[in-house]
Amino acid sequence: MKNKIALLEKNLNALYSARDTMPSRAEVDKQIIKLREEIKTAKQSLNRMIQNAVAQKKHRDGMKRKLEDICHENPEIKKRLSLRDSVGRPNLESNQPSLLKTIADIALFGSAADDRRRTESIRSVKTLNELTQELRKIGFDISRSGTYLRLIPRKSNSAEGRRHVSTVPVKLIRAQTDHHKSHLDSKFAETSIHYLENIASILGPDQVFFISQDDKARVPIGVTAANKQAPLLMHMEYRIKLPDHDWVIAERHKLIPSVYAGIKITSSMLGQPQAVGYSGPTYIAIRSGKHSSSTANTHAQDFETLLELEEFRPLAKTDHGLVKPVVIMTVDGGPDENPRYEKVIGFAIQHFKRHDLDALFLATNAPGRSAYNRVERRMAPLSRELAGLILPHDHFGSHLDERGVTIDEHLERSNFEFAGNVLAEVWSSMEIDGYNVTTKYVGAGEQDVPDFPDIKWYSEHVRESQYLLQIVKCRNTECCHPRSGLFRLLDNRFLPPPVKVKQTVDDLVLDEGGQFLDLPVNLALRLSASLKDFLQMPYDYFCPTVKLRLSSRTCKTCGLYHASVKSLNRHIEKIHKKVNTHTDRKVRPVRVAARRANELMCIIQNLEHHDVEWLDENDVDIPKSDESEQTHNTEQQSKQSNVIENLESWIRVSWTEDC
Repeated sequence: MKNKIALLEKNLNALYSARDTMPSRAEVDKQIIKLREEIKTAKQSLNRMIQNAVAQKKHRDGMKRKLEDICHENPEIKKRLSLRDSVGRPNLESNQPSLLKTIADIALFGSAADDRRRTESIRSVKTLNELTQELRKIGFDISRSGTYLRLIPRKSNSAEGRRHVSTVPVKLIRAQTDHHKSHLDSKFAETSIHYLENIASILGPDQVFFISQDDKARVPIGVTAANKQAPLLMHMEYRIKLPDHDWVIAERHKLIPSVYAGIKITSSMLGQPQAVGYSGPTYIAIRSGKHSSSTANTHAQDFETLLELEEFRPLAKTDHGLVKPVVIMTVDGGPDENPRYEKVIGFAIQHFKRHDLDALFLATNAPGRSAYNRVERRMAPLSRELAGLILPHDHFGSHLDERGVTIDEHLERSNFEFAGNVLAEVWSSMEIDGYNVTTKYVGAGEQDVPDFPDIKWYSEHVRESQYLLQIVKCRNTECCHPRSGLFRLLDNRFLPPPVKVKQTVDDLVLDEGGQFLDLPVNLALRLSASLKDFLQMPYDYFCPTVKLRLSSRTCKTCGLYHASVKSLNRHIEKIHKKVNTHTDRKVRPVRVAARRANELMCIIQNLEHHDVEWLDENDVDIPKSDESEQTHNTEQQSKQSNVIENLESWIRVSWTEDC
């Protein structure tokens, strides 16, 4: 009203100024009189408003004093009337006092059993949207942003973070695998994979089938399948609640998922590694952790299975129904997939021959770096589906007694199969990046043994190395008939060794302080003339942890490099008809970490780094400390394994009268 009066008075002053200059003053006088009346009426309205405001304030103050006196005498009335001491809009916690506690409880019990363990209901709140929906179901009136402002902010010192005033010890997290072990061979192994990506981009999707494989963490049955991998709500007090049966149901009651990720290759991106993407169909083979295992044999069976899947047909086969001539596989380097191991090589050769491939490349990253494998992008969505999921272990009836010992093996296998089919149904309903996930439960079958080829064929077609296996057709038309343009790219049929190159004023030289080239340029053949100890450059020449073992793995007669001494000995005996007298001393590990049939997991000191390898027992010089420890453990077991067949006779022998 004051602004309106000021505007009217401004217009009135303007009319007074204009009246003296205008010829017709009568019309102006009428406007002046009209404005005077409006100003008078407006001032009267303003005075009434001021008087009303004063009266209302006086009334409020009087009511406030009266309420204060009443509340002072009767405190319960203040609570009943919801009177507040502060001004402004009340926060949600004032009208909904249990809001923060409820948020904390939902996060605390996320993906776990009912807190009283009286029902079979499972709490499975994982995202902000689900948390908001759960709060609304309980009866709270809150928005999504209101829920977020009551969680711990990502950055408390930011402008957005300062809005989080009333928070609970809960924050949003994202499943990450950003803690990776460093390894001296990381760059070397990565260079080999970059070689393969370049070749795949040049040959294109019509000639190359790219697949990434890894085993997911074993999924337990009978307990919550995942408690912390998938949920995005994390309670900062790190309390964990498990379902009613949070103990292990019985030994090895788990399922083994083997995940195979088909990788789509974009055409017309020659020489660009980005052509090899991360999307594609997914195949998961689920096996019983008690009746089966993850081996080179099972992976070979799974590979043959996925070739027949309709979802993999566009990636794996040509228009004529043949498997594409070049197959590239990246694996995690475990004992069942490592490209250096004999069984893995044997099954790879079997695939190569069966499908008439031009080349099969099997590559792995350095130890501790498997998170960079492309299949890892599929693991997070799969893990999320496991949150709160309990796979039944006794659908057809319990196969265990009170001690958890199997009493009915046939029933046990049926229960495992049902649990596996339930998990397969859950994952098969998913889509990852717009591609279907195909999941099947695979029962335990016979273990095949690959037929190892003739050693002459092997020496011509196979090249071993620490992190890469190459099986390539030869140029003999009586033996092999190429189906791709691979041999136009590689002069020597095989990938050239990764080399560290340093630029000089007028040349390129090999240098340990140089950089690895990501392009498969065969500089090794041109620059290896300076090598004195080798007839040809070993593929692992610049692999830091293998540097000291190159000589013991290389044939002195033909210069062919092998990934193990055992393979070298076989080559020398069969090809050169000699006995290898230059086999180095047996590998003496720092210690033996684990044992299995005819193999030892050895901790080996390489330069400044400890390496872990499965080695043949005959190739290992076991430290005396490990031998004595093993003997001691055996003796302890024999002492502890005395069986009391007759209690009366045992008491008579064990106790004397002095006792």
